[in-house]
Parts: sequence; C-alpha cells; structure tokens
Amino acid sequence: MRIAHLAAEVSPFAKTGGLGDVVGALPVAQKALGHDVHVWMPYYRQVRQHLERRGTPPEVVVGNMHIDLGFRRHEFALLKTHLPDSTVPVFMIAADQFFDRAQIYSSFYGVDDGLQRYAFFVRAVMECMRQQNLIPDVLNAHDWHMALAPMAVKWDEPRDWQFQRTVTVLTVHNMAYQGIYDPGMFHGLGLPASVWPGLEWDGALNLMKGGLMAADAITAVSPTFAHEISTSDGGFGLDWAIRYRGPDVHGILNGIDSRVWNPTLDKKIPYNYDARHPEGKLKNRRALLSMAGMDRDDRGLVIGVVGRLTRQKGYDMLFPVLWDLLADGIRMVFLGSGEPALEGEVHKFSYQARGRFWGFVGFSDELAHLIEAGADAFLMPSRFEPCGLNQMYSLAYGTPPIVRRVGGLKDTVVGFDGHNAEWANGFGFDEASPHALRETVRWAARCYRDPYLWTKLVHNGMSRDFSWQRSAEAYLGLYQHYLNRKG
Repeated sequence: MRIAHLAAEVSPFAKTGGLGDVVGALPVAQKALGHDVHVWMPYYRQVRQHLERRGTPPEVVVGNMHIDLGFRRHEFALLKTHLPDSTVPVFMIAADQFFDRAQIYSSFYGVDDGLQRYAFFVRAVMECMRQQNLIPDVLNAHDWHMALAPMAVKWDEPRDWQFQRTVTVLTVHNMAYQGIYDPGMFHGLGLPASVWPGLEWDGALNLMKGGLMAADAITAVSPTFAHEISTSDGGFGLDWAIRYRGPDVHGILNGIDSRVWNPTLDKKIPYNYDARHPEGKLKNRRALLSMAGMDRDDRGLVIGVVGRLTRQKGYDMLFPVLWDLLADGIRMVFLGSGEPALEGEVHKFSYQARGRFWGFVGFSDELAHLIEAGADAFLMPSRFEPCGLNQMYSLAYGTPPIVRRVGGLKDTVVGFDGHNAEWANGFGFDEASPHALRETVRWAARCYRDPYLWTKLVHNGMSRDFSWQRSAEAYLGLYQHYLNRKG
C-alpha cells in the first residue's frame, strides 16, 4: 500500500520532541515491510541548515507552484530528500513566508499564525499529491498541525474524487495541544461553511476536534494514553470526542530506532556492550562520572535524567526532596532545559551539591547517549506522558527506569514490588507528589545494593523488544482494516 505521513516535525531534520522521532523512524520500518511510504514536512530554516551541514542539498521537484487559500495566493516549491540511511522520500514544502523562521514554531511578529501556516501546508501537500500522481492509500496525519488533512478528504465540497478511496488516520501525540483559534479564522482552512460545527468547541475553532471527527481512524501513541484521553482528567476537554469515536480509537505503542539507540552499535558512547557482555556499561559509568567530576569508585546509585524541564515532566516534584536523596548517597546527572524556575534549580544544585549533582542546561545528543549508557537508573516522574521514549532507551541500555505510572510509562515499565523479579524491569509510583517520588527512588537505591536482583532487572529490560518493526506491523494491520472497510 502507499502510505503518506504528514507531520510538523521529522527527525533528524527538525524536531522539538517525540513527534519528530516517531515520524523519522516509523516510515522506515513500514518501508522495510514492503510498502511505498512517503513523508511530507515543511522546509523550515532548520531543515535547510541540517542539509547544508550534511552537504546534501534537496532535489527541486517543482520550483514554482501556487495555491489559493483564504482569499490569497501562496507561492511555494516542492523539494525532496530522504530519511537517513533509507530510501524513504521526504517531500518538503518550501515557502519562506511561513517556514523560514528562527524556531520551528515561531510566531509571526508575536502573532500565532499556526493555523495559517499548517493549513497552507496541508493544502499544498494535497495539491502536490494530485500533480505528482502521489495519491496515497493511507494518509496518516500527526497531531493538530495536520488535522486539516482528514477534514479536507472527508468534508471538501465538491468531494475530491482523487482522494475518495484514501483512508485517513489521525495520530495523537499530545492532547494538551489542540490548535485552538478564533472562529473568524475558519475561512483560512478552505472548508465549506456547512462543516463549521465539526470544528467549533467552546466557542473557538479547534483543529484537533475537527480531526477527531473527520478521520477514519484515530491512534494514540500508547494503549494507556488511548484510555487516558477518554477521561476528564486526560482528555483536555475533548474526552467526549474520544468516547464518541469509541471503536475507531486505537492505542499503538511507539518504538525506538534501534539503529540509533542500541548499546551494541552506538557510536556516541565510549564502550559498546549488550546483555550478555555488560562490562562496557561499567566502563561507561566511570566515563560519565569522570565527565561530571564525581568519584568513579563510589558504589552508590547514580541516577540519570534527560528531559524537558517542565511541570508536565514532573521535575518540580524532584527538587523539594533532592537534598534528602543526595544525603542518602545517591548521585544525579541531569540534562535538560525548559521553564526558567526549574533551570534555576539545576544551576543551584550544580553549584551547591558539586560532586553529588551535575547538571547541564541545554541539550547535547552525545551527552544524552552517555547518560543512558553510564547511569545506573533513569528518572521520569511525568505528570502525563503519552508514550515516552527515554524509558525505552533506558531499558535497552540496561538502565532501569524510575517512573510515574502514566501513559506509555505504565505500558513499558514493570515496577519491582519485592515479589516479581522474574519480569520486573524498573520502579513505579502513582501519586504525583515529592514524597512518592523520594520513597520510590529510595526503594530503587535499596534494590541496587543487591547485585543479583539488579542484574535480573537489567536483563529483563534489555530483553524486551521495543523495535519499530513491532509498532509498524500494528499500524499496517490497522490501515488494512480500514482499507477493507472502504472496499
């Protein structure tokens, strides 16, 4: 089947989080299973800079195209490259007025023009598909940015005969972001006025709602997240829409790119290793501690953290109890950036607890890999986590995760409770509180003192299959089901 993925982020070209990682890896796995897969993304400034650094300028497919949308004519070009080390084409819409900006989601002179940017992008993609004979069997739109695609396929008048047999899938990566705009901007979508009720919610234009109503199928990035968004606590006001779509909502757990996150092959860590030959992990531990200015021979638990410093990620629950944990002999190596107050806490502890806490505010891919390989355990205390990838990286690297049991963290990490060593692979807690976090970390530290138990937890984690092939097969089965329904 021919599959088209539409996304605002695609790794390694331009990304801010897990969305980019998914769209950079899932199409490759689907292609490997024998399908014709294309990826469509905006040609951001970041993409141009990435390709320039790589010395591989994009191919110009069509240099001068236009569409009319929202009472304006927009000029653009169609470019093409490929996902790294694959034959999966990435088609890019080049329109500097929308995408040549300092940041991927930069506003236009302080005004949020996300609706205009991504409505233009979707309409431009669909025009390119028509002109280039690239109409897909399955159009998989990712998050609110691309939600217009299933709406256009289903609701455009007159109905576009070229897309009549196309199955549309909306993948929800984060329900907290819905694309909410003033109702007066509806005309910029190019939809008929009669479908306005399908997008209106609480007096506003809600792109996520429209996508949920129009898509043939909806996927969430983990089974638990699929359930959570159907509840008042996790649906961010659209839980009723998820319940309404009922059997058309499916939870499919993300995978990890084993070409990139694999301790046997990883070129970004000093020493490679695997479950049968774990000696390299101990060497990476010493390398990490040396980098952080810590005692390499101290046998106390070393916890790694890589993540966005936000309340969603739960790090505000860590700092109130961090002195207690450091006093217990636990050490921490921290990498992340985000909210200024939390960044300030990282700076404070790096100065006041030197030798016990080391933090880098920012991001370094090399350091992220070293932390996964060198830490003894990995902390993810998220308030909500649609899927999460770092806990799966940690399991693959033999670094048992300590997580709050939400979303994909609950689906991937089996907490050790004192009696389930045969299948446990980490530690978990439920209550979103500093106390629960502290006591769970202390429980992990006690377990770490038992070498046999810890080795078992490590082995259990490294034995799990989180490859994208498993996820790709689930998506393909879903696509085929809905293609069969369309006849």
